[in-house]
Amino acid sequence: MKASLLNWAALAFAALVAVAVLARSTGAYVTSFPEEPDIDGTLITVGLAVAKFLAGLVPYPGVSALLLAIIHAWEPKPEDNYWDHVKDNVAQVCGDFVNEHNLEQVVVYKNDLVSLLKKYERAGPESDGTYPDKNTVADAITTSIISNRYLVEATEMPWSMSVDFVDVAGVHVLVLKDVAETYSDPAGDVSRWWVDLSRELDHYIEYGTSLQAETLTWRDSQIECFFDEASGGCLAFDWMGIDCYDEYVIKDHVTGYQEKCNQLHPDKPEDGSCASFCSLYQRHVDQDSARWVQHNLGSVVEEWAALKLQADAMAQQASRYYNPLTKDNPKQPLALRNMKQN
Repeated sequence: MKASLLNWAALAFAALVAVAVLARSTGAYVTSFPEEPDIDGTLITVGLAVAKFLAGLVPYPGVSALLLAIIHAWEPKPEDNYWDHVKDNVAQVCGDFVNEHNLEQVVVYKNDLVSLLKKYERAGPESDGTYPDKNTVADAITTSIISNRYLVEATEMPWSMSVDFVDVAGVHVLVLKDVAETYSDPAGDVSRWWVDLSRELDHYIEYGTSLQAETLTWRDSQIECFFDEASGGCLAFDWMGIDCYDEYVIKDHVTGYQEKCNQLHPDKPEDGSCASFCSLYQRHVDQDSARWVQHNLGSVVEEWAALKLQADAMAQQASRYYNPLTKDNPKQPLALRNMKQN
């Protein structure tokens, strides 16, 4: 009996410790949005939050809570502006090489997208005749994003739009997955929304993969190294013991960084004290850029690729309808759909 009580006490103590640790670790990165990780545009962007949510790595209790957090992040706040944080975040890789026109357009467009997300968050699986259902709002969101994603998939300075691309694509993926699950029956009827999700994931994965490579290639090209060999006049008298110096100059057009390295002219270039001067700096920048790209873009594309396996499998079983139970097609006008339901 005594041993049993001791065991129960140990279990109770362990449970209390686990709860305390969980509360402390969860609360550690809570700031502006109550009880969930703060989507700040720097450590956690909207796109990262969605990817982590899909992977089960953040404690949002459901899609609705995540949508509210996204809306909270995107709505302008003078004291804590998500857009300023994103711009500073992207500047780590591209500096002032920014597509200002598209960035301004995206901020305007996201206001419209926030309005649609608010409607989707309120919508239920079935319409009550006064408010649209998820099927209808999801179609509106899909149409809107596809029509406007040229803003974030820019041909001019696309690397500066990478966080915005991941944000918009992530929201699209989140809504498509949620509506696909909402209108799929566990008994076997599979919504056609899985086909849409599979197709859009294919697009986002392809573009996101190419954007990673393009960003790294471009960043690498923004570093120049100039070599100025010691003058011929000096070298002509080298035999007299005169010291002649070569000069290497690094120019980083993104950061504005510039540095020089002078070396005593060697018999062989590879023996000079500055021989590795440029390559070491280039390698350092390439590593930093690769880490940034992987964190903000690559990790998200990896989650999309994992989700696509599920979407492809479900799409193969999809019915003709987006809502197999009511035979609804979201592209029909709402009034006509209500008539069919009645």
